[in-house]
Amino acid sequence: MLFPTPIFMFVFAPIAIVGFWLIKNGKLRRLWLVVASYIFYGYWKWSFMSLMFICTGVNYLAGRMISSTESISIKRMWLVFTLVISLGLLFYYKYFMLILHTINGIGGLFGNPDVVGVWEIILPIGISFFTFVALSYSIDVYRGKVKATTDFIEFAAFVSLFPHLIAGPVIRYSEISDRLRNLPKRITEDELNFGFLCFTTGLIKKVLIADRLAYFINPMFTDYANLRPLEAWLAMLGYSLQLYFDFAGYSLMAIGLAYLLGFEFPQNFNSPYKATSISDFWRRWHMTLSRWLKDYLYIPLGGRNNRAIALAATMLLGGLWHGAEWTFVAWGAYHAILLELHHHLKQVPWLPKNKVWAQIGTFLLVTIGWVFFRPPTFHASWTILTKMFNIPGLFQASPVNFGLVFFIVVAGSIAMLAPNVVELIRVKKAPLERKWAIIIGILTAACILFLSEPTPFLYYQF
Repeated sequence: MLFPTPIFMFVFAPIAIVGFWLIKNGKLRRLWLVVASYIFYGYWKWSFMSLMFICTGVNYLAGRMISSTESISIKRMWLVFTLVISLGLLFYYKYFMLILHTINGIGGLFGNPDVVGVWEIILPIGISFFTFVALSYSIDVYRGKVKATTDFIEFAAFVSLFPHLIAGPVIRYSEISDRLRNLPKRITEDELNFGFLCFTTGLIKKVLIADRLAYFINPMFTDYANLRPLEAWLAMLGYSLQLYFDFAGYSLMAIGLAYLLGFEFPQNFNSPYKATSISDFWRRWHMTLSRWLKDYLYIPLGGRNNRAIALAATMLLGGLWHGAEWTFVAWGAYHAILLELHHHLKQVPWLPKNKVWAQIGTFLLVTIGWVFFRPPTFHASWTILTKMFNIPGLFQASPVNFGLVFFIVVAGSIAMLAPNVVELIRVKKAPLERKWAIIIGILTAACILFLSEPTPFLYYQF
């Protein structure tokens, strides 16, 4: 079920949210959240609800067993058990076909492209997200950072809570456990206002900006072989902004829905295209995933004491987390190299110190990296990349789609100059004035006109 659809906005969400506040018993309210969330997930494919249930059950059991013993070896055994089951399911559904296709690809180099048989495996939406959410709980219980819950429904509500279920944010048990145990009796005016503001702003970013950019650039990527150098740059700039507004829009909608249920989710984006370095970018982009990778992968691998290896492993696996294609690994390697170079060069005096130039340079470096993120194959990525760096070709006459240019300018100005919602309301304490409410209301009405033609969120595939 997609957020910007009539079935969600006018049927599911009102019933789920109003029903939650009408129920007074705490246990029944948690059960209501679980049932609603499973319906939300099962609306796409009912059979895959079993995967989320297995992941939930395994991590709940592991948490109970880890907390019930003082033996380090037994604790470690249960942690390994939940890692093997949870990551095993993720590996099979997301990466098994990649391994088989890679084997056949290598075999093809030696004249035997059918070394192993392949079959179709449907990727469950959001499996990477709910797997990481559940695993963070088991690891934190093992580390003694959180106390294991004895309430299975409470834990199931944490894992399946529908605002974050499909594409994050990647929340942790410690962030909402107190609220899950002590659900509020009524929603506050601040939660109601901020929840609606986040949801509608996210809807506007998704429908009026990201989807309009997709309208222009999708045909360009389909016909990438015939792109001219200037068109290749416009396609990648458009995709860079589309991806941001699509994912940031989803995250805002998820945060808004959480507020409408009385929960506070962590911020997932902090204006990443305002970053003045590649390190700064990763502190602002998909912040909950970056934090997860840092705490559960980078630091255990040695962190700063083993920076090069830990950074390379983290970014390569982080790239693979995004998609079961070697192009995503290349994207992760690209960012690992940029981060390592930044560490060594950040004190070099000839690097630009001007904030504007640093911001533009960082944005262009990130945009170049998306070449490995959007096209489906290395051939397509390399074709687009070579066109982008065909310098003489950039000065040749080329047809320009002024509609795309307009949206790139508007979206780029918002992404690189305007304050985000959290910054505006929570940091700058800007009042919710009536004129802005009217403007947002008009834009939301415009979004509703496009609800009959929604495009899937780009991060659903992860």
